[in-house]
Amino acid sequence: MIATFAPYEVDNPTGVHGTLVCLPGVNSGAYIFTGAAVALPDWRIIRFATPGVAGVPLPLPFSAKAYAKHAHQILAKLPPHAGPLVVLGHSLGGYAAQELARLLGEKLSRLVLVSTSAGQPHTARDVAAMEGKMGKSFWQYMKDLQADPQTGLLPLFGRMFPVKYPQVYAAFLAERARCAPQGAATLAQLTAGGLFSSVRWAHKVQCPVLVMHGTDDILVSPTSGKALAAAMPNAHLLLLHEVGHFPPLEHPNFWHYVADFCHGHHLGDKILQRSGWGQWLQDLWERQG
Repeated sequence: MIATFAPYEVDNPTGVHGTLVCLPGVNSGAYIFTGAAVALPDWRIIRFATPGVAGVPLPLPFSAKAYAKHAHQILAKLPPHAGPLVVLGHSLGGYAAQELARLLGEKLSRLVLVSTSAGQPHTARDVAAMEGKMGKSFWQYMKDLQADPQTGLLPLFGRMFPVKYPQVYAAFLAERARCAPQGAATLAQLTAGGLFSSVRWAHKVQCPVLVMHGTDDILVSPTSGKALAAAMPNAHLLLLHEVGHFPPLEHPNFWHYVADFCHGHHLGDKILQRSGWGQWLQDLWERQG
């Protein structure tokens, strides 16, 4: 591995079968994608750190589009590589991945969107649902999380994950602390997430898309993940049961699924989008369930 942490790390730089680009979310670094190299040993893996994290410069004004342009500029400077180009985005990185798909156009072979959505108006509904479940405002939750990350992050994982895999959870906390952003970077990242929306143009993403979502994700609801998959003409939804907001860490087969998709296999289910009152009633039923 070439340790060029700021702004990215590269695994398997001489990989010959393709390139996987990984974009993390709020306060996350390249560490969340370390499993990719094992699953795709013959691929070049480019794992970004979110701008503002671990000393990576934060472009201002910051947005999902600015994040995507940041990644696009770096990718343009790298040596060309044989094989398909696949982009994977997690959470806020999923927003940036959608923007990057627009920038790459036909150069992009496949897109993996994890624990993410089409943004607004889904984000507002997800935040309201999360506040109801936690009994506090989102911003109070963020203050509590900053004061006590070990406890504050627990609700974002599947209920049994920290119990079954305490060492993995401890390692995640340590890496997150090591890469913690300085100053107002967290606020800038959260604001960027809150302002993003691909609702008007998600249907223009034509490449094969795999939307992966944990059924226990309370930050970005599975309903929003389902709506994202329905909006893209060549997207499929793969739900991961009893998994929270961090499938790359939580699900033992996550990277196997990613590798299969990168190799051209079909995964998940095609979602047909309802419209009007039918969609509203379906969303209401799923959220209350």
